[in-house]
Amino acid sequence: MAASYDPAVIQEFADRLYAKASGIIRSYTILGVILLGFAGLATGEPILGAVGAVIGGVVGYSMGKEKAFAHKLQAQTALCQVQIEKNSKSA
Repeated sequence: MAASYDPAVIQEFADRLYAKASGIIRSYTILGVILLGFAGLATGEPILGAVGAVIGGVVGYSMGKEKAFAHKLQAQTALCQVQIEKNSKSA
């Protein structure tokens, strides 16, 4: 069976990438809070656990945003290709 062009597949791919992007930001933030929070608690000082959690959340969020941006860019590239195809047909 030969594959044929279906713009709905590309749209679904882009939608999934956007959903994955928002999940990545959330996951990296939570992971940062947990990892650096526990690292701070391992010192025996509860205040360092809180500070570690805050710093971990900020670092995790920042890293997650960068990773999510790559997914969003890939989705936009796919959607751009679909739009080019639509414009080509109407011309």
